[in-house]
Amino acid sequence: MREVDFRDLVETVREGLLVLDSDLTIRFANRSFCDTFGVVPEDAVGRKLYELGNGQWDIPELRTALKAIISGGKSIEAFEVDRFFPSIDRRVMVLNARKVYRSGNKIQQILLAIEDVTERVRLEREHAIAHERIGILLQELTHRVMNSLQIIASMVMIEARSHKSGEGKAALERVSHRINALGQLYSKLSKADTVEAVDAATYLDELCRDLIASVHKEGGTSLVLKTDIESELLPTDRAIPIGLIVNELVTNAVKYAFPGDTKGTVMVTLKRMPGELHLTVADNGQGVDLRRADSGLGGRLVEGFAQQLGGQLKRESDSQGTTVRLILPSRERP
Repeated sequence: MREVDFRDLVETVREGLLVLDSDLTIRFANRSFCDTFGVVPEDAVGRKLYELGNGQWDIPELRTALKAIISGGKSIEAFEVDRFFPSIDRRVMVLNARKVYRSGNKIQQILLAIEDVTERVRLEREHAIAHERIGILLQELTHRVMNSLQIIASMVMIEARSHKSGEGKAALERVSHRINALGQLYSKLSKADTVEAVDAATYLDELCRDLIASVHKEGGTSLVLKTDIESELLPTDRAIPIGLIVNELVTNAVKYAFPGDTKGTVMVTLKRMPGELHLTVADNGQGVDLRRADSGLGGRLVEGFAQQLGGQLKRESDSQGTTVRLILPSRERP
């Protein structure tokens, strides 16, 4: 390395390089600096840095930082400069500087490296603008989907009310509840300004309360809802099947566990365990025949969604009530 000429090294570097005296007089400017900023080497060497051009390099903060280096201060790291140059238009640069010594004497100088990041900054800004536009479009789409689902649910419920009783009325009501479960998810996504994930605590709690309120029987029947749902960020692709599972299980609890005017409690919990999420829907009703409760479309939906999530269903029922547990593999928090 002793046999390598210093100039040969610095002339191969793509970044602009300047060697400055302690008073910021330019002692050397490499070819990259001169080419980038349209400077003739003879016009740069011997002049003060802040005298170059039409004052574009007269930056008070930079002068202060460079003089601080000579006084024993820290090196400059990633000092960003945004300036307009008449010959080359606007440029964004990142500056790094440190104090250097000449061997054999006590002369102190500064090595200033200048990286032109104009194109990189332009691309980053264009990417940020595009990302923001995509976010706005997704939010608009989410809002429209939510409104459409609400309209469809209302139409189905109106049709259900036209039936005085029977399986047709019950089936339409269940369809309306399923659509509402999806609509609530999109409502939460819209309010959270995201389309990627939703907080389980707010989403599932509100879903259960609206569901219980909608299925309360006339004549004073009282069903109490209790929830213990951890704040867990659910990706949209998991929140949709989990919400529909909760909808079906709570509906089943109301439908089968509390006949007539029976009062009772429905409990919904979501707990994080090591590597797992445990979702439980339980009631203190009369107990049900699990084969009957799971034989319809609702039961098949629960089974299908559980498989989609890679989960395991466990059911228990006796005279003290019914408990359904769904054990899901958990995506660990970062």
